[in-house]
Amino acid sequence: MRQTKKFRFFATVSDRGQIFIPKALQNYFDIRRRDQVAFVVESDGTVVFAKKIKEARQ
Repeated sequence: MRQTKKFRFFATVSDRGQIFIPKALQNYFDIRRRDQVAFVVESDGTVVFAKKIKEARQ
């Protein structure tokens, strides 16, 4: 059986409604300035976080 790593991070919402993505997650997902990320809420209430994959220009 393949094991997966589990991470648990906490973020504080600022007065402006913004959150800071912890540096460990920025590194893990290779998130850089101006990248877009998605927060997907599943039917059971679980939130999935993912970096948007940039489409290649033709």
